[in-house]
Amino acid sequence: MKAILWDGHKQINGELILQKKRLEFRLSDFGETDLDFDVSYREIREVKYHSLYKLTGVAVEIISEQGRHNIFIVDDPMNVKKAIEVRCEVMSG
Repeated sequence: MKAILWDGHKQINGELILQKKRLEFRLSDFGETDLDFDVSYREIREVKYHSLYKLTGVAVEIISEQGRHNIFIVDDPMNVKKAIEVRCEVMSG
């Protein structure tokens, strides 16, 4: 699904891919780079909604076991959050 990685200052367009065991983000502007986001569902500690510019719940924040926070702006944050949480539960169970 199309998504925007938000770093607090810049918007980076790409695609959020929910694989069977991993969550990936591939940049659309830099296809030949290795700057992509790739994390195992087992490494995800928390998934929560994130507000931007006083707009509530327009993004999903993924917090990893390493303490990294990645914010993705997506069309349907509620379903994306739920889908990631379900995959995290399956991997931990």
